[in-house]
Amino acid sequence: MDQQLICELNLALIPQTELASRHITFSRQMAGRYRPVIQLSGVTPRVAFTPHVTIYQVPVQVRDLPGLRAALLDLAAKAPQLWLTATEYRSNQDEGSFEIRYGAADRLMELQADTIAVVNPLRGDLLLERDPAGRLLSERMDESGLAGDNIRRTGFDAVGDPAHGGLFYPHVTLNWFEPGTSVELNATDWPPLSHFDGRFVALGIFLLGPYGTCAQRLATLHLAA
Repeated sequence: MDQQLICELNLALIPQTELASRHITFSRQMAGRYRPVIQLSGVTPRVAFTPHVTIYQVPVQVRDLPGLRAALLDLAAKAPQLWLTATEYRSNQDEGSFEIRYGAADRLMELQADTIAVVNPLRGDLLLERDPAGRLLSERMDESGLAGDNIRRTGFDAVGDPAHGGLFYPHVTLNWFEPGTSVELNATDWPPLSHFDGRFVALGIFLLGPYGTCAQRLATLHLAA
């Protein structure tokens, strides 16, 4: 039997190093206050939990990686760097995630749509094993509503402009805590949200880690200046 090798990828925006450092510093601060399962740890190509804004999570056959990289390299060369504005701190107590939400800029929505358009055909009928919260994607295939429609069409639920009812809410996840952890939002010693405004300068191809993390970088595709 010819069984093809498959890898699960996180295609994500990479912030400029100074902004990533701010994300990591605050992640460490929060990990000192609540018991972490995951905290941000670095920006190196080696194994590290890297600050990022996920664009698309997708499985592909390893043999298709060169074609995927070439298509995304061409896309990135034409897409501008993005300045994103932080809009809120957000915690999901049931899942244990803690994140900074960003505004869904028009150019960011275009980048997601273009990324899915060139990568989804390579996916074929492959499906990620789990979503970031640990739910089996195979069990969500029959889900009703837009999330189910997105999964059946692209293999990923967080697609589409939220201003028009879509489910893509750009964010940097700072930590994953034990499920059930109640985070006191907007504590007095937290940085103002504007501290996390900044430029995102590249599209990264990462191996998908636990909880939807970017665990290891395979390629950095710089966006147009």
